[in-house]
Amino acid sequence: AIRRDLVRAAVLVRRRWRVRLPATVSVVFVGPAESRSLKRRFLKQDRAANVLSFRYNGEGEIILTPAVIRREARRGEARYPIRLRRMAVHGLLHLVGQHHEPSAAAARRFERREAELLRHLGLAADVVPR
Repeated sequence: AIRRDLVRAAVLVRRRWRVRLPATVSVVFVGPAESRSLKRRFLKQDRAANVLSFRYNGEGEIILTPAVIRREARRGEARYPIRLRRMAVHGLLHLVGQHHEPSAAAARRFERREAELLRHLGLAADVVPR
């Protein structure tokens, strides 16, 4: 399901926003310790991430941390399989240069685009952009 979601999302992203996609995208699953190490090394934050995205030499990598995503799902954000698929799409947005960290306006733009993709994929029943 993740592969299908990413392919469908990539087609929409390329058509709608005219952004350059990586030639290939790998999806990697890691444990919390590895996620924390990567986030500390590259983002200077000392906690495990639900998703990290890296782009290099025309390649993209989406790193998912199932334990973190499962914990978020238990808090009621969505059932685990749906939350996992949503985080993969979230990672794809980061790969194409969309970011929510710089400002409130960037966060709103990111959330609108993410909600559009999730609706397109049928994963957005409870996603409401700000």
